Amino acid sequence: MRTGIEAAEYAAELQRLVRYLGVSNGNMQEGSLRCDVNISVHPMGQIKFGTKVEIKNLNSFSSMSRAIDFEISRQVLLLNQGQGDQIVQETRLWEEGGQKTITMRKKEGLSDYRYFPEPDLPGVTITEDYVDSISKSLPELPEIKRRRYEKMGLSMQDVLFLTNDANVAEFFDATIGEGADVKIATNWMMGDIAAYLKNEKMAIGVIKLTPHELAELISAIQEGTISGKIAKEILFEIMAKGGTVKGMIEEKDLVQIVDPQEIEKMVDKVIADSPKQLEQYRGGKTKLQGYFAGQVMKESKGKANPNLLNEFLLQKLNAKT
Repeated sequence: MRTGIEAAEYAAELQRLVRYLGVSNGNMQEGSLRCDVNISVHPMGQIKFGTKVEIKNLNSFSSMSRAIDFEISRQVLLLNQGQGDQIVQETRLWEEGGQKTITMRKKEGLSDYRYFPEPDLPGVTITEDYVDSISKSLPELPEIKRRRYEKMGLSMQDVLFLTNDANVAEFFDATIGEGADVKIATNWMMGDIAAYLKNEKMAIGVIKLTPHELAELISAIQEGTISGKIAKEILFEIMAKGGTVKGMIEEKDLVQIVDPQEIEKMVDKVIADSPKQLEQYRGGKTKLQGYFAGQVMKESKGKANPNLLNEFLLQKLNAKT
């Protein structure tokens, strides 16, 4: 590896692995995962690397990236100034405030690193059969999952978001397993659900929304039972309080209005009640279409079918007088 960001991404993938395997929560801030890095450089044209310097106890990937890049720059500068002898085998720490590495302790040789056998730890022999049995018991790991999601037609941005957290990926898989459209489910998870989790500082396993109910919500939109606006209201209520999509639609009478005559009447009423805005619209202020659409939605309590609403609205707003 040659850069801080490359090493940080490698460490982040290790974090994802231990979380997918369930062997650790991998939280760096809590000390469940710590990273030490070894850095050495060499002049261009020289194959052998110079003296190794260790940076210990890095507790975030961003700190790791910055510490590595700083240390590389420090060593390169010393070499360029003819002071390569000042690069000594030592342990350094990352000073966040000063954005630099500082000496923690010097190390003279291998004995200082405790590179010798531990007599109280017996050797362990691992058979190929044991390795094979472990391999077969592994869950789907991040890289394999990323490839599978790519084959579904998802963008790399979608793939990276969904696979970064094993619980999010599990929720997504369960949702599409219920028959939900892959891309629509992705959009809901990356949009409103992710925003809710961030605002509430919650994990996806804590919210009351289930994959089944998310699939039901998506189905209700696709079938025209509810509008996207109503769907968002239902989503946030279920995430906070629980419940079912069908039950909430029935209880609150949220079924979308798709009767053309009913929607046309509402459009006529809004236009008749807004003569000033109508004159301005026909005078060139076409952005007022949004005003009229909002008023119709208000009249319908958010239940008017958006496509029918806009069809009638444009037809009547642009009608010749």
